Amino acid sequence: MATDIIMPNLGFDVQQARLIEWVKKPGDTIKQGEILAVVESDKANVELESIASGVILEQLAEAGVEVPVGSVIARIGQATEMKTAAPTVQPAPSTPAARPEETSKTADVSPIARRLAEDNKVDLTTLTGSGPRGRITKEDVEAAIAKPATLAIPGQGAETGGVRALPKVRKAAREAGIDLATVLASGAHGVTTMADLETHQQLAKPVQPTPAAQPVIQAAPVAPATPSPMREGAQVIPLSRMRQIIGKRLSDSMREAPHFYVTGEFDLDSALKRLNTLPEPRPGVNVLIQYLAIQALRRVPALNATYENETLYRHDSVNLAVAVALEDGLLTPVLAGAERFSLEGLAQETRGLIQRTRANKLQPNDLQGGTFTISNLGVIRQVDQFTAVINPPQVAILAVGTVKQRPVVIDGGLHIHQTVHLTLSGDHRVVDGMHLGQFMAAFQAELDYFSK
Repeated sequence: MATDIIMPNLGFDVQQARLIEWVKKPGDTIKQGEILAVVESDKANVELESIASGVILEQLAEAGVEVPVGSVIARIGQATEMKTAAPTVQPAPSTPAARPEETSKTADVSPIARRLAEDNKVDLTTLTGSGPRGRITKEDVEAAIAKPATLAIPGQGAETGGVRALPKVRKAAREAGIDLATVLASGAHGVTTMADLETHQQLAKPVQPTPAAQPVIQAAPVAPATPSPMREGAQVIPLSRMRQIIGKRLSDSMREAPHFYVTGEFDLDSALKRLNTLPEPRPGVNVLIQYLAIQALRRVPALNATYENETLYRHDSVNLAVAVALEDGLLTPVLAGAERFSLEGLAQETRGLIQRTRANKLQPNDLQGGTFTISNLGVIRQVDQFTAVINPPQVAILAVGTVKQRPVVIDGGLHIHQTVHLTLSGDHRVVDGMHLGQFMAAFQAELDYFSK
């Protein structure tokens, strides 16, 4: 019996995701756990693993389209089922049939790479694939597009000036009477995208004059309003989808959740000396703070919670979300069941999670189910402390400043110790100041216990 592969839920309030690329094609064999496709959520690209072993009978969604969460995108079964399933497969209309003489060289091409190559008149037989088993990827085609100094426009010969854009963008520009050379490009390898064209149009849009039929009030003679001009030396940066989603969610969080904050300073001097006695590879101070926060949450479970649809959920497991900075935004991959790990185990698991995040190798489960977030700016020495916005539907977030030498008073004497400022943000709809204070006290108790 065939197994349905569905578009997974990739995070809180995610309704749909874009299917970027199929790694396997109908007729290929696949094992459970192998990568089937690459999917783009609101925040990141994730590799979708197969939940079954067998033969890919059919693919029900094309690469490059938005797919609702929960929709069936593929079916996997036995080779004997291929005969009945095969007729339902509709090949992507933009995928050209390979000529016999180039089949061997272009058979293993991702659909989005093939479509991009067709749009830009790139000969796939001249490319060497950088993907798995020599597969030609979108990045390979983009690199080929970026090489020539001139590009051909269908029906118009070659265009000089180094303007790179897909045919649909060129057509839209021609219809709008816009010279693409005047449009600021933000795509990979300097490609002008449709979003760049739309941004250019918005900036150039003239202000509509007041209708002549309603000259009731005589305005003072002032210069007519114009769109914000392009300042000399300035660059328009279109916001990425990730950046837009982050902005919306955090705006919603600040608007809906009444934030309040408590800050404490913690002396890490003895704890750092204890860390130095551990065998290599030693956990770092950031992992130590994560470990102590997890133990504190076990003492104060009110903060290990989520608030959704006016319902508060307190969780038994600490699913720790760790903020990881990327070029175009911030991701918070989740380490599920973080309370299970020792300090050394937590260091290993966290290291792997961060590496997968930066290498764009996250799995769908890596972005789901967080119950508490730690945001750490301690790598920047100038950031003593800061406040963080709660990551909904969680009810609290811990902001970690830099660890540095500071004066402390011990038994009436002045000493210089390594300290850190922690700021805890809470959602006042469901937690109180006492909960945040109890967390700080629990953190101190765990720090003292570790330092002995």
